[in-house]
Amino acid sequence: MGTTLTNLSLAQMEATVTSKGRVTLPKALRDSLGIQSGSQIRFSRASHGGFQGVPIRFDLNDLWEKADAGPKPVGVMSYEEMDAAKARGCGFVG
Repeated sequence: MGTTLTNLSLAQMEATVTSKGRVTLPKALRDSLGIQSGSQIRFSRASHGGFQGVPIRFDLNDLWEKADAGPKPVGVMSYEEMDAAKARGCGFVG
């Protein structure tokens, strides 16, 4: 039987990796970090041998990289089109 959130704090939680390498983040953790379906998490290795996962909150450099990687628009975008593009897929933090 798995560990429930009633006996773990947000500072320490457990999850199981499936045969496909998938991990379900506990709901309390998702809620506390604002992680929703489709959210992205950036993982990095820690010096102690573990890892850290941080929800990606796009900054301006991330938006430029996404724009550079995508198809090039024809013409110039209006401010309204730029605002709509930022709002569509990026949980922008201003």
